Amino acid sequence: MVTIKVGPLADSGDLYPFIPLIEGIIKPEGFNLEFEIITTVQDTNEKVLKKEVDVAVPSAAMYPYIQDDYYILGNAIASAIDGITGMPVISLTPLSIEDLKKSRIIVHGHNTTAFTLYKLLIGKYNKLVIVKKVLDEIKALGKEGDALVAVHEIKMMYALEKLGIKVNRVTSMWDLWKNLAGNVPMPLGTVVINKDLGKDIALKFKEVYEKSKKYAEKHIDEIIRKDAEIMKEAHKENIDEEIIRKTIWADIQEYNVPLEDVKRGMEIFYNLTADRGILPKVKKIDII
Repeated sequence: MVTIKVGPLADSGDLYPFIPLIEGIIKPEGFNLEFEIITTVQDTNEKVLKKEVDVAVPSAAMYPYIQDDYYILGNAIASAIDGITGMPVISLTPLSIEDLKKSRIIVHGHNTTAFTLYKLLIGKYNKLVIVKKVLDEIKALGKEGDALVAVHEIKMMYALEKLGIKVNRVTSMWDLWKNLAGNVPMPLGTVVINKDLGKDIALKFKEVYEKSKKYAEKHIDEIIRKDAEIMKEAHKENIDEEIIRKTIWADIQEYNVPLEDVKRGMEIFYNLTADRGILPKVKKIDII
C-alpha cells in the first residue's frame, strides 16, 4: 500500500485541516499517511524543493520552483481578501514606505510569499534579516531589523501586546496589492501533493483532506486543544488558546475563497512576478 509523507506546518491556521487526519478521526482508504510536523514556512519550502515530503503547505511563491513536481489542491489555497490577514509591515518607530527602502527588513525566508510580495510591491531595502520563528521576530524587531512583514499577524500582535510593545503600522501587502492588482484575492500559501504518487492517489488524498478540514471546522473546540499541544511541542512555547482560535477563524476565511477568484489572483501574482524577474515563469497552474 502507498504511504504518503505529509508535512503539516506548525502554524495553527494551516495545521487545523490536518488534525483530524493526524488524530485518526478521519481515516484514508487505499493509502497510509505518515506525518512530520514542520516548524517554519521556510523549512517547508526547502523540504518541498528537495521532495522530502509528498504533501506540505509551502508559500504560494514557492510554486514556480516546484511546478513540475507537485499539484496544488484546489480546496486548500490560502488567499487574503481583506486587510485582516494582509501582511502588515510594522515597526517600533514611525516609518514611511520610502523609509522602508533604506531599512533592515525582517521576513521568514527568501522563498516566502511575504518577501516576494515585498519585492514586488515595495522593492528596495537596505538589509534583509531572515528570522524563521514568529516569536523570535519580535525579539529581532528594533535590534536586528527596523521593520517586519508580519505574516502571522494575529499571533504577532497578541505577543506584542503581552510584552507591552506598541508598534507602528507602516503599510500592508494587501493595501499595496489592492492598488496594483485590484480587488482580487492575494495569494498566500498552498497545500501541494507530489505528482509521483499519480493523479488518482492525489485526488483521493484531496477528498480525505476535505473531509478532515470540514470536520475540523465543525469541531473547533476539540481541534484547538490538539492544535495547542502540537504547537507547544513544535515551538517549545505555550500559545494561548484564544489566539489559536482567532488564527484558525482567520485562516478559515483564507481557505474558503471561491476557487475561480483564487485562480485569478494567482494568475496575476505569477504573471507580475515573472514579468519583473522576481520568480520563474509558471507554465501552468496545475490545480486538482
